[in-house]
Amino acid sequence: MSLAASDRDIEGFNELIRELKHRDWDLLLNREEFAFITAVANEHEKWELEVQFHDDSRFTTKSRSRWIVKDDSLNRIESIIDRLNFYENNDSNDNTIWKIDKKLRSFETITEAKVTDDVDFSYFFDAVDENMNYYQSLSDTVRKASTIGFEYSDYTKEKSINPQRIVKN
Repeated sequence: MSLAASDRDIEGFNELIRELKHRDWDLLLNREEFAFITAVANEHEKWELEVQFHDDSRFTTKSRSRWIVKDDSLNRIESIIDRLNFYENNDSNDNTIWKIDKKLRSFETITEAKVTDDVDFSYFFDAVDENMNYYQSLSDTVRKASTIGFEYSDYTKEKSINPQRIVKN
């Protein structure tokens, strides 16, 4: 939301925060930006969930890994993620984005949803659930792929014309 957010938008945000606190969500709030971050986990890992509300009745949900992508894997993993986004564009939610945040060296899933007037905030919980499902669908794979190292052998006459790749696990 911007500074020009309506009283209705501000009250809706505050009601959601009250509901989340009532459900024992541990929130790091940024009221000026109408955003919050919380920690979530499954049986395999912990990650951050960041939610940012915008002034046009939509919000962005971002799941961000706490593990980091190794420096030597950033570009390789990012190009794979870009291809996945291209092929997933036919999905029902074409606003879903998987990405590598190079500054934080983290894997992220970003989705957008619309704010509705549901009394029980089901629109919010459905959107968060969808985002976390997208995150979990690739998180393990990206984490494992970022730990694989590649070595390129130099060309010699005994070897093929193409450099040989050796995959280390």
